[in-house]
Amino acid sequence: LVLSDVGKVIPISNASANTVTVPLNSSVAFPVGSVVTLIQTGAGQTTIVATSGVTIQSESSKLKLKAQYATAGLLKTATDTWVAFGNLVS
Repeated sequence: LVLSDVGKVIPISNASANTVTVPLNSSVAFPVGSVVTLIQTGAGQTTIVATSGVTIQSESSKLKLKAQYATAGLLKTATDTWVAFGNLVS
């Protein structure tokens, strides 16, 4: 993710399994309250991954988009803490 992703819908079109990595605040200083929306447009399952030092909180630790065309959001709640929400599975 990069700073210019804030407020945008990021399509992820991949035929194979793939990851979206949430960087440390020291690498990319997203403001607290930033939201990035993901949509899995390809068949490959997208997994949200935290860089070491980043915490991603979600219902029941779900961090994989459910299927093609599933959407999910990331909300930055503290310096290196995010909440993942949306159409996620374990």
